[in-house]
Amino acid sequence: MFHNSLAAIRASKKEYSNVKRSDFPNDFLFGASTAAAQATQGGQIGMSLVAQYYEPYSNTSLDKKAARRGMDFEFGWFVDPLVRGKYPKTMRKLVKERLPVFSAKEKELVKGSFDFIGINYYSSRYAKNIPSSPNAMPVVDSRVNITVNKDGVPIGPNAGGSKFIYIYPKGLYKVLKYIKKHYGENLKFYITENGYTEKSDNYIPMSKTLKDESRIKFVQKHLHQLRKAIKKGVDVKGYFYYSLIDSFEWGEGYTVRYGLYYVDFKTLTRSPKKSAKWYHGFIKGVTK
Repeated sequence: MFHNSLAAIRASKKEYSNVKRSDFPNDFLFGASTAAAQATQGGQIGMSLVAQYYEPYSNTSLDKKAARRGMDFEFGWFVDPLVRGKYPKTMRKLVKERLPVFSAKEKELVKGSFDFIGINYYSSRYAKNIPSSPNAMPVVDSRVNITVNKDGVPIGPNAGGSKFIYIYPKGLYKVLKYIKKHYGENLKFYITENGYTEKSDNYIPMSKTLKDESRIKFVQKHLHQLRKAIKKGVDVKGYFYYSLIDSFEWGEGYTVRYGLYYVDFKTLTRSPKKSAKWYHGFIKGVTK
C-alpha cells in the first residue's frame, strides 16, 4: 500500500505536471488528488494532519525540549519523511531500531511527494518532560507528559461539551510559524479543519440553540491568528470550518455539535444557526 500510493503520486506528477487548468473547460471539485483530476483541473496532492501546539510547561530546558519532542512525535512523524525523506532525529534517538529505516528508493518516493499540507487545528497542550526510565514502555517513547492544565489552570476555556477542545487561538499561529521555521519557506498550507463544539441538549429551546455567538467568536479569533501568520509570510491558501452540519463525532457521538447548521437527529431537519448566517456574510464580505 505504501509503495503503491507513492508510486501513484509520482506517476501523476510526471504525467500531468505541464497540464494547465485553462486547457480543460470543465471544472470539478477543488483539491481532488487522483491522476484523472489532475488531468482535468490541475488538482493537488496533499495530506491533512492534526496539529496541536505544545507549550513548554515551564521555562526549563527540559520542558522546552519536551515540547519539541511532542511536536516531532505527533506532527514530525509524518512531515519529516515528506520534506526530508527520514524520521525526526528525536524519534530515531528514542525509538531506535523499532523505527523503520527508509531504503534509498523509498526516500526518493516519499520526499517531496506532496503539494500542500493540511492542518486540522482545534486545541493546544502543555508539554512536560518525563525522566528516562529503564522500564519505559513504547507508548511513552517521547518522554512527554501532555497536559491541559498548568498549576490547575487550563490552557484555555473548554468548548461546550468537548472532552478535548480547549480554546487557544494563538496556538494556530504558533503551529504555522513552527512548521515554516522547521520545514522550510516554500510550504503551502490549507486549514482543513477548525471547529467549535456545543453540548447537545434537546431540552434547550431551539431559539437559544440557534444563537451560537460563542462559535462566531471562536472562528473570528482563529481567523485573526491566521491573518497574522499570513502577514508573517506563511503561505495559507484556504480555511475550512468544521463542520457544515451537526453529525456523529467519533468517540463523542451525538453528545456534541460542531455544525453551522443545527440537525434534528430524529427528523434530519436542518436549521441555520446564527454562525451560518454570519459565516455566509463573512465570505461574501458583508460581515466582519
